[in-house]
Amino acid sequence: MIRIALAFASAAIIVSVTAVVAQTDVAAARKQLMKQNGEHAYGTLNRIVRGQAPYDQAKVDAAFANFIETAPKIPTLFPSGGYQGPIANDDYYANTKAFESQADLTARAAKLQKEASEAKTKPKDLESLKTVWPALLRDNCDTCHEAYRVKKG
Repeated sequence: MIRIALAFASAAIIVSVTAVVAQTDVAAARKQLMKQNGEHAYGTLNRIVRGQAPYDQAKVDAAFANFIETAPKIPTLFPSGGYQGPIANDDYYANTKAFESQADLTARAAKLQKEASEAKTKPKDLESLKTVWPALLRDNCDTCHEAYRVKKG
């Protein structure tokens, strides 16, 4: 009887540890995807638009391709019940609404993917990028961050 109880207790511990590790993996994947998107958005496209970097069609194309590829992954990185609160060494974290609003996150991600797909062939030079990129950023990335991201402090 004691062995059976110990076996159940061990199984419960393993399941709990697996769940914590899975949440940590999701948090790490979320951080990596957002960092990657941020590098394309802020490190490449914003710098080009602001005149801080030269226009480079290959980098512009890569940025749009990145958004199209990563957009469908976004909702999977905010699993129901996965809220962890502030994370050490991060300036931002996802608020509880991000983990409770799967339908909204899915719709926002689909919108980003659709609009990035529609816009990807429009930038051909700096001026055309200036007409396409700010609206895509404002109407997708910024609005989602306003709804679901919290700055520490």
